[in-house]
Amino acid sequence: MKFIKYETKGEFLDDNLDILLKEEAKNEIMIGITLEHNTLKVNNWLLGRIEDDNKVKLIFLVDDDKNGLLLYSPEGKVSDELAECLVDNIIKLDIELKEILTSKKNAKKIAKIYSAKTSKKMIETEFAYIFKFDKFNEEHILNVGERIEKIEDENSNLQEVEELVKEMYETTYGGKYCSEIEANKVAKVFVRKGLYVLKNENDEIVTQASTVRKQINGCAIGGVITSKKHRGYGYAKRCVYALCEQLLKEGYKFIVLHVKPSNDAAISVYRKIGFEQIDETEKILFV
Repeated sequence: MKFIKYETKGEFLDDNLDILLKEEAKNEIMIGITLEHNTLKVNNWLLGRIEDDNKVKLIFLVDDDKNGLLLYSPEGKVSDELAECLVDNIIKLDIELKEILTSKKNAKKIAKIYSAKTSKKMIETEFAYIFKFDKFNEEHILNVGERIEKIEDENSNLQEVEELVKEMYETTYGGKYCSEIEANKVAKVFVRKGLYVLKNENDEIVTQASTVRKQINGCAIGGVITSKKHRGYGYAKRCVYALCEQLLKEGYKFIVLHVKPSNDAAISVYRKIGFEQIDETEKILFV
């Protein structure tokens, strides 16, 4: 097997983007991170691929933020030999993985090999479904008095958004406390990426959603939060519907999002709009 390490993201994209685009929705995190990365030269992160018999077997990325491994196999399955080759070269390059985020069927195999070779303990943390949307199943138009607004100034009053961020931490991260400073920081990140809010007839922000990553043909949304006191009225459904409608008008061919399997309410909403599950991912941490 031939292990290839790229020195620049341009070289990586030249060789691998067309392959990744064949399943762009599944690869949206890897594509998004690479496109957004502000460094052309690969120093503290890793971009590479593995070939065998002149065929591409694996494309991978280790980011320099979370030291997280992302990967894609054009054949869909990672063999034991391929996993060994990947792990051996990551160790040889003196790269310490802190997490793996990839398709559920491949994550544990690679994690077990890495754990055995480094004596690091692996912790299975969460699963997520990848949902893809490209056409509507049902119409969910805004009610009278409701409107979608895009917040573009990160220095504007973000208090209502910050309160939603705190509620997101509480519900998504098992009651984890979110400080005022952290909530403001997250709110500003949402604004920079593209923050849309649904306001009701009383001009209250009841739901928000953010365009968290943009690819070549598609866009990933996240940070979908409805305030506790406004849940159960269909606000999230109408907000996501309106945002998807807007993104399609802007020229995106599909929208993708990640949702926990346990979040039955969100899954029901997304399916009604037209989202379909295309994969299941697993995140594994190392300590």
